[in-house]
Amino acid sequence: MSKKIRYIPLNRLRPSKRNMRKTVPYSGVPQLAADIAAKGLLENLVVHAGDEPGTFEVDAGGRRLAALNRLVKAKKLSKDHPVPCLVVKGSDAALTEISLSENFQHVPPHPADQFEAFAALKAEGLSPRDMASRFGITKTFVEQRLKLAAVSPRILSEYRKNRMTLEQVMAFTVSDDHALQEEVWFDQPYGDIDPAFIRRRLMRSQVEASDRRARLIGVKAYEAAGGVIRRDLFDAQSEGYFSDSQLLDRLVAEKLETIAQDYRNDGWSWVEVMSETDFAALASFGHAAPSEATLSKKDEKRLASLSTRYDDLVARAEADEDPATIAELDTVEAELKALQARKEAWSDADKARSGVVVSLDDDGGVNIARGLIREHPQQPEAKAKRQRGGYPDGVLRDLAAHRTAALREVLAGSPAIAHLALLEALVSMSFHGGRAGCLEVTAREVSFEHLSESIGESRAAKEFFARRQKWAAKIPKPDALWSWLQTLDRKARDELMALCVAMTVNALHSNEQDASRLAHLVDLDMRVWWSPSEMLLGRLSKADILAAVKEAVSPEAARRLSGLKKPPMAEQAAKLLGDMGWLPESLRVEQSKALAAE
Repeated sequence: MSKKIRYIPLNRLRPSKRNMRKTVPYSGVPQLAADIAAKGLLENLVVHAGDEPGTFEVDAGGRRLAALNRLVKAKKLSKDHPVPCLVVKGSDAALTEISLSENFQHVPPHPADQFEAFAALKAEGLSPRDMASRFGITKTFVEQRLKLAAVSPRILSEYRKNRMTLEQVMAFTVSDDHALQEEVWFDQPYGDIDPAFIRRRLMRSQVEASDRRARLIGVKAYEAAGGVIRRDLFDAQSEGYFSDSQLLDRLVAEKLETIAQDYRNDGWSWVEVMSETDFAALASFGHAAPSEATLSKKDEKRLASLSTRYDDLVARAEADEDPATIAELDTVEAELKALQARKEAWSDADKARSGVVVSLDDDGGVNIARGLIREHPQQPEAKAKRQRGGYPDGVLRDLAAHRTAALREVLAGSPAIAHLALLEALVSMSFHGGRAGCLEVTAREVSFEHLSESIGESRAAKEFFARRQKWAAKIPKPDALWSWLQTLDRKARDELMALCVAMTVNALHSNEQDASRLAHLVDLDMRVWWSPSEMLLGRLSKADILAAVKEAVSPEAARRLSGLKKPPMAEQAAKLLGDMGWLPESLRVEQSKALAAE
């Protein structure tokens, strides 16, 4: 790169398109102009010949150029004031590098300008290691800036306009899908979005490494099966995301099935695999009692040692959640469980009359429940509950979240029913010891987004949020609230009260009869608010998918799908069931409307 110092008239200098600093206004220009007026220009500009004959573009020194032009407007300098410039020749990348290097030493540029400058150098072939070496920064710093530069241009434009924070931009780097990024920011009615929520929305089809399924399989086995781990450069605490949830589910099912097969080979009457440990379902079984086996002296000594170590680690983990302590605790607990299991002896007679349930527990381990007897006359209600529906708890929670969202939106548009529901809740709390049906009438808005991966796509959730935001823009501060409420007419008060009551609806864990009664009163039809998706059906067993198609469409349609693998089966079933308006049992309102009058 050739260099040459010369004095160039100010009116022949132009801001360079290659100057990395693009976000205006420049900070501190008035102060810099005053300093130049008092002391003169102490540092030359860096320029190159412009496209227009006789002009030069400023690659380094944009703030100084702005300050000089400010002095011209103030008539303290002439338009053709000579300005010392270092004239350079070189490639676009070289000129951008000069601008980037120069700006690192002066007032920091807008971060978005910095991101794009690094991206320009990468486009010219410079590696992150090369850039880090040239500017005296870390390779991680460069990689982070390149990742930020890869975010959707529309998102970066919002950032330049101060409509979002750097933390929010960082959250968008977990996905490379620009359309999805823009959907999360522009198309979702969530206002000022929390960075953690952005990450969840972008990665909703992926699984965090802390998920129990991921902990069971582990990174090595998942990658060996062809899975890809996505890592968040800006979250050192995150272990990453398993990008293929269907592959992960298949690996979990295969691992649980392998374990189950070992018990089948061991002579048990029956062995069942549960995707999750359903303790309510397990409680419906009777239990055979094992006899105690004798371990070797070495194993007994090891068992005692592990028990002591386990207690010590639990105490340390409660005081300080050190990752090394947690990891050792997991290892000790697994070995301890294995040895304790060996102390249980099951006779051939016990195995012949009982069975085993193999399931995934909450901590990512395998729960083995042995000696279960299917018939247990003392638990008829629990048995009936297991037979009804049969979907995994996670799917039922997802469906309940959609039902809650729909109930809220419909109730918010039904002031008379909202009055009735609120009155029932208040009377129940005042005269019946605190029971309030399916309303959380402490005026606390119940959050359920963490229970459902798909609720962000819910039409009911979107419309309810829009309704809530419309009122939020009108409501004054607490000290002016009473006076403001008095100015509302009856219709407006009814609408606002219905909204507030609807915000307390919680149909997730309440008595089924309460939610059903409210659904009848507002004529809730979940077919308006929910339709089966491929994502939800993909979380069911193939048998459950085929049963739904058989019920809603025809046995022949179910037979046609039976030979497919689960992903294409879920995709085709979603279309068929959606066309038929099928609803899972938990979303149906089957009770008589006489229930509403009870």
